[in-house]
Amino acid sequence: MKLSLVLAISAVFMALIGLGYLLIPATVSFGVVDATASSGLIELLRLQASTFLGIAVLNWVARNAEASKARDSIVLANTVGFALAAILGIWGLFNGLPTVAWVPVIIDLLFAVAFFWTGKASMSAGNEA
Repeated sequence: MKLSLVLAISAVFMALIGLGYLLIPATVSFGVVDATASSGLIELLRLQASTFLGIAVLNWVARNAEASKARDSIVLANTVGFALAAILGIWGLFNGLPTVAWVPVIIDLLFAVAFFWTGKASMSAGNEA
């Protein structure tokens, strides 16, 4: 798999999650937040949309970028972000999240592995370990 494909797919995924939190925040919260939630909580969920949509744009624009330290940084940030999301999702599953939350945990874990694998294979010349 190529890094450009991982960046493109993750951009679409992040855009969908971002639009979900923006437009239907209670629905994308896996039943943890229901229709009777306070407006403050709903707005806090909507605020998360900005982060997801910003990363979506970053990944989409970077998908065809040449090897560079900047692209390496984008890959590292995605690897860490998706890995942390998977870890926190697993923690949440052991602390009351419904079992349907395994779906994003697995997706996040797959993205973390994909970014690690493809990023390592396409690092810029000055950043190889």
